[in-house]
Amino acid sequence: MTTHDPLLGAGTRAFLDRLPLEREGGRQLRRLADGGVVGDWFGCELASVFQPIVEPAGGRIAGFEAYLRVHGSGERELSPWALFSSNADDGRLIALDRLARTVHALNFITSVEDDGLLFLNVHGRLLAAVSEDHGAAFRKVLDALGLPPDRIVIETPVSASSQPDLLTFVLRNYRLNGFCTAVNLASPAQWKALSQVVPAHYVKIRGDTLTPGDEGHAETLQSIAQKATVVVTRLEEKTTALPASALAQGYAYGLPAQRAAIAGPERFALRCFAR
Repeated sequence: MTTHDPLLGAGTRAFLDRLPLEREGGRQLRRLADGGVVGDWFGCELASVFQPIVEPAGGRIAGFEAYLRVHGSGERELSPWALFSSNADDGRLIALDRLARTVHALNFITSVEDDGLLFLNVHGRLLAAVSEDHGAAFRKVLDALGLPPDRIVIETPVSASSQPDLLTFVLRNYRLNGFCTAVNLASPAQWKALSQVVPAHYVKIRGDTLTPGDEGHAETLQSIAQKATVVVTRLEEKTTALPASALAQGYAYGLPAQRAAIAGPERFALRCFAR
């Protein structure tokens, strides 16, 4: 797509057309010749790749999770977590996170034409670094782009699920700002401590924490499915041993790919909903 594609809203086209001039405190968003967007962060280039989240039975795509790719000088690829860790100051960390989310949102909106969801991770340190109103600043970016916040799923890390009080506060903030929310579990057993307090639309759990044939795990997945949509992640082989409403993510269902590869596959509309 180009910035003049009629499928893009006027706000998005205007935003993209201004990108070469957008600078603030050493940060810059830059539009590429193919219509993609990268972020410049003090000598590093931030780019997006997207992994599909699918309906296992039919293979239709419900949405994509965005991952950051970071290139240093000479196109040397860097670890995103190393980049975030090197920004020890909370203010810089918040700015970096918002820049990364904006890059992902722009690459997503210029690639996906339907109502698919975009899953975005939030760095664990940000949960405490932002004292209140989580998601308010990013909501303003989405409003400028014309991208409804209920197409964005803010995903918290596994480490946050060991702090139910903080996690609940943060997720409620995001929901008040119109976002969908997702939590990651370290194991099925962790759900017991979170089930009554965490307002999540999606619960993500790694496939390698589930034991085939374990009735306890099956019961836990069914219990989660009564309150949220289950997403089983890191699946390296396709499986049918999931709750009927569950979604699947992993190499078996699609590798992370650049924006050009995510335009066109069959998808189905899936919006977050109140439980």
